[in-house]
Amino acid sequence: MIRLAFTILLVASAAVAEPGRPPPLRGVGIEEHVGTRIPLDLTFNDAAGRRIQLAELFGGGKPVLMVLAYMRCKMLCSLVLHATTEAVKAMPLELGRDYRLVTVGIDPTEDAASAAAKRDELLARAGHPGEPDHWTYLVGADHAIHALADSLGFRYVWDPRTEQYAHPAVAFVLAPDGTIARYLHGVQLDPADLAGALRTAAAGRLEAASIGEAESRGVGTPTALPAGRGDSPVGSIAESILSCFRYDPAARAHREAIARYLQIGGAAICLLLGGTVLGLFQWERRRRRQP
Repeated sequence: MIRLAFTILLVASAAVAEPGRPPPLRGVGIEEHVGTRIPLDLTFNDAAGRRIQLAELFGGGKPVLMVLAYMRCKMLCSLVLHATTEAVKAMPLELGRDYRLVTVGIDPTEDAASAAAKRDELLARAGHPGEPDHWTYLVGADHAIHALADSLGFRYVWDPRTEQYAHPAVAFVLAPDGTIARYLHGVQLDPADLAGALRTAAAGRLEAASIGEAESRGVGTPTALPAGRGDSPVGSIAESILSCFRYDPAARAHREAIARYLQIGGAAICLLLGGTVLGLFQWERRRRRQP
């Protein structure tokens, strides 16, 4: 009976699985471009309001750890940036001496003053308060942001209904010449793995396999899949959680999906309980008939 209940549950789950992503997540994901060089002639503003080219942040034998985020995001971006500060504190490598750290805001409405405040907050968390040269926070025009994101394979989408960006959870390790060396997926950065990736990039070696793949993916570190994947209900849920956009309680954006999964869970519990009760009832009847 219990086997029958699980079989029915699996069939029901497959039947109601969404054929694709929720509309805000379509087009969101990562397309890895390991071995290609980002356009270093792109111009942004740093937290001091100074216009600089990306080329100024590269060279000198130092790899770059880059994160794309935006300040208004209190969900996924905060998790990724917090993980970055924790990794910086725990790594044997010294920030500023052994590698550079760069955050690029994907929201073109962000300004230098806000970038300076966010940079100072991150530096304090990373154990480098009052050291603005150790963490570069860039803001810029929409065309420059998209050009950089496209070169990195970072696909993000603006959701006008919720006025938030949907984007994957990933950090990038770049070689001193701006070549993409490694993708680090998820909301956790292992300090040892990150240090190894930075050393590899500094030596000019590239690794096509990204941290966070296969056995490295655990609970809490799933990645947003490229568009067209996410074939299972579990994958779809993980993507929804790890793609950064605000849930709009007024619009009840996910009411139907949540209701569907609650119905499945409720049906599963009823089936399991009913099957257990029926099995116990039949066992008791057979026991009473025995001499």
